[in-house]
Amino acid sequence: MYVKKVAVVGAGTMGADIAYNFAMANIPVVLRDVDSKILDKAQEHIRALMQGRVTKGRLSAADMEKRLAQIQFSTQDEALLDVSLAIEAVPESLRLKQEVFRELDRLLPPLAILASNTSALAITEMANVTTRPERVAGMHFFYPAHTMKLVEIIAGDETDPEATATLVRLSEELRKIPVLVQECPGFVVNRILMAALTEVLRFKQENHLSPQDIDRVVTARKLAPMGLFVLADALGLDIAWEVSQILEKAYGDRFNPGTELGELVRQHHLGIKTGQGFYPYQSPPSNAIPNSTPMSPEQQEELANRFSLAIFCEATRLWEEGRANQKSIDIAMRAGAGLPMGPFAAADKAGLDVVYDNLKEMSQQFGSRFAPPTSLAQLVSRGQLGEKSGRGYFHYKM
Repeated sequence: MYVKKVAVVGAGTMGADIAYNFAMANIPVVLRDVDSKILDKAQEHIRALMQGRVTKGRLSAADMEKRLAQIQFSTQDEALLDVSLAIEAVPESLRLKQEVFRELDRLLPPLAILASNTSALAITEMANVTTRPERVAGMHFFYPAHTMKLVEIIAGDETDPEATATLVRLSEELRKIPVLVQECPGFVVNRILMAALTEVLRFKQENHLSPQDIDRVVTARKLAPMGLFVLADALGLDIAWEVSQILEKAYGDRFNPGTELGELVRQHHLGIKTGQGFYPYQSPPSNAIPNSTPMSPEQQEELANRFSLAIFCEATRLWEEGRANQKSIDIAMRAGAGLPMGPFAAADKAGLDVVYDNLKEMSQQFGSRFAPPTSLAQLVSRGQLGEKSGRGYFHYKM
């Protein structure tokens, strides 16, 4: 399907960033919101992003004006009547998103695709309030959407493959990296990242450590490009809490984040946006990690193992459930979470027999969330141990 015009519904930071991406690709886009002041702020934000490119010599002033002209800022329903695709980017409430989808279903042409930018909610539950569930899908951009390359394309229970194929092609036009996912709570990146954050929160509580202690080791050992607590503060602890609740309800206790995250949210310490989260923030915000007591080598090794193996186990569950293939999961975790290696490639490199033995030991100490996955046990039993044997989760030239 050819997409001639796009609508983005919800002109907050994410909606504005998504509209910016379409304008930069010279695709006409309507940015729709019920609040004209929010639209004014979005217009200023988009202009500032483009002006930044002009300042750096990556865009001419004339091209900037041409791309700005691709965006129609509107509070009116009439602006949506001729779009081929509408992407909702309203707050993460299923009820609100369903209301938006009912209205879009009423307004848009019959063949138009309705997409949600949700980070964790069920696409099928949104599709079910429309008369076109086969043309409803997820198109999950990552924050900040004007720089992050990954887009998760999520198929609901009734989504037509032609609809997801259209969103994949469109993402490529935006110079993004699309990854196709079968619907499940949290999709790929947020489900895996939340598994890691939950494990690190347990480690923090058990060892009475500060966020600084843990984030310093995470970055020094290159487990992730930034500390998990810095990342959580940047994303918003209210969002992290909401996602953790969705995942715990779906998958059980392994996603129980403990008490600290919920208590911070109850105190309205939501991270950078409120000036306090796991860290305090000045104006302008500072993510500097102050000095604190270093962890022992044994604690550092335990943290690295629990972080990496929590990621691997959740990634493997996703693959074994048929939600995404190994390559897509690895691409998603590199492009969407900034990991130096995808979890399957990292396991193959370490040696699957080594990973298996580590998980056996970890499961005895910490319980069934670290039980070796079925696929891992099968590969090890066949002598397919990763890079060193020429085959593991991937094939290698010997």
